[in-house]
Amino acid sequence: MVPLITAPLAVYALFNYLYGFFDLIVVSFIGHNEVASIVFIDQIKTAITAFGAGIASGGTVLVARHYGAGNIAEARKNAASSFALAVLVASAVVLIVLSFGDVILRALNAPEEVIAVGLGYFNIQMVTTGIIAINSVFIGLERAKGNTTLILWLNIIAMVIKLVLTLVFVFELGKGTEYVALATLIAQAILMIVALGVMFNKNNSLRITFKEMRFKKTYLIPILAISIPVFTGKFLFSMGKVFINSMAAIYGPLAVAAFGIVMKLSGGAGVLSQVFEDSETSIISQNLGNDNLKRAFTTYKIAHIYSFFIALAGMLLVVLNLDRLIPLFTNVEDTLYKAMLYDIFKWEKYSIITSSAIALITGMFIGFKMTKIAFFLNVIRLFVFRLPVLRLMQRFDVGYVALGYTMFISNLATMVFAFIFMIVFYNKTKTYGYMNLYLN
Repeated sequence: MVPLITAPLAVYALFNYLYGFFDLIVVSFIGHNEVASIVFIDQIKTAITAFGAGIASGGTVLVARHYGAGNIAEARKNAASSFALAVLVASAVVLIVLSFGDVILRALNAPEEVIAVGLGYFNIQMVTTGIIAINSVFIGLERAKGNTTLILWLNIIAMVIKLVLTLVFVFELGKGTEYVALATLIAQAILMIVALGVMFNKNNSLRITFKEMRFKKTYLIPILAISIPVFTGKFLFSMGKVFINSMAAIYGPLAVAAFGIVMKLSGGAGVLSQVFEDSETSIISQNLGNDNLKRAFTTYKIAHIYSFFIALAGMLLVVLNLDRLIPLFTNVEDTLYKAMLYDIFKWEKYSIITSSAIALITGMFIGFKMTKIAFFLNVIRLFVFRLPVLRLMQRFDVGYVALGYTMFISNLATMVFAFIFMIVFYNKTKTYGYMNLYLN
């Protein structure tokens, strides 16, 4: 069941990854400063997206649990509350960020070259995060029903629109980074229109109605109890990469661009291996709603096995084709740039495997409604194993390769802690049970 539900989600995640990958290739034809601005700003976008996506994730857990238990009425009420909350929070965050865009970029130590060419791109991408929040709720609700095929086809259409518009804007009309962001905005907006039509359709078993879109404590508190640790953890994790970019700025815009491209090179295999987290969380929630604790743990084991082998195969595939991929972002004269890419990737590549392990264990805890552990793992990843490590290396003047070392150390150390938490939780559950459920 895990592979069947995950396959369309994997294609969807790959397409989302290709959004950024394709943008970097296109913008590489414009200039290094433009590449650096996209790298820097896209991480901020990912951090802001965490708010809406986190609420959608928390709501999906509750919806899937009620749906798995056959309680459709409660599932619909939770769906409506999740939608209303995600829209409210995402809209408020977007308005705040748009009001202080220039201040935020300067506070994060963005190079002046990045601000000069990237502020318009920043503003458009921030508006896009609000639309993504709505789409995240839609995707979460369809995933809770196990209907991932619809997600796949809609995102194929959105991806085609995005790619065509980007090519036309940049190569036919000679436009800059703002229009690259505009292409994404238009594609996501089209997807949102369809998503709203599906969510409010009377034939939808999880139909959202305006009547049920109320901020009642009965529904909001359980959603927030799960969502706050989730989106806070995701936000901090994403902001960690923003801070890394900020600290990388001391090496110059070229290093920021190189670091971003390396992250993107390993990102394809990463998203394919980590996508199992989404289906794993929903299936675990459904099984717990069905009082099947043993099957919930089995779901995690199966998902992690698939994830590991895909991560391993993906890492090997990128390594074997690295000499073909790097020229997509450089030219013959970029010898320093190429050296940076190879040196940083030498250590970052292992994050494909370690990050997928962290994601799968985190997804298991979210499915069990133990989101505080997921939050804690993201906190130690950032504030214990990442930022202090990079700062220490900068004090000893290790050079730009410190960016690769830091990602390797932080992900490996966090993975070890994640496995320890998982083993302790499993043994405790085996002895004492979980919410009156026991392993037989």
